[in-house]
Amino acid sequence: MKKLIAALGLILTVVFLLLPLSGCEEKPPPTPPTDSVDNATSAQKAFDLLVLGKKFFMKKGLDSLGNDISANYSDQIYILEKQTYTNGPAKVIIGGDTYLGTWKSNDDYSKLELSVEGRPDFAFFSIPWRVTNKTYTGLSMVPQDAANAGSKAMQLEKK
Repeated sequence: MKKLIAALGLILTVVFLLLPLSGCEEKPPPTPPTDSVDNATSAQKAFDLLVLGKKFFMKKGLDSLGNDISANYSDQIYILEKQTYTNGPAKVIIGGDTYLGTWKSNDDYSKLELSVEGRPDFAFFSIPWRVTNKTYTGLSMVPQDAANAGSKAMQLEKK
């Protein structure tokens, strides 16, 4: 009986020692997609929460001479949709018509480039912008090319 217990003890010891070598490898966890919430920076999370998918209107638009042209855009709704945290589709809704375009940004959202075609008045905002102020309710911007911008500026507010 003692020999049987000793043999079983020896067999169990060998099994437990060889078990880690049996090919049961630990696999690393899968890499989350680059645009998952788990990977997002605080700026990306804020932009996603406060801007992406939200309806905006032009609170104030100034042309390069400083003329207030906000009334020309009062019936337009702007929506930036998410493809990634730094680019995606853009929509402009006017009445029942929807115009499609794109948007892109740098990582800290200090630059925003809009591109929407379909109407001549879209040329005003379909340029690269430098974001000068971000709030919970809106964005204030001036053209990135300040040398030729004059007084041009745009403020977007949430609807």
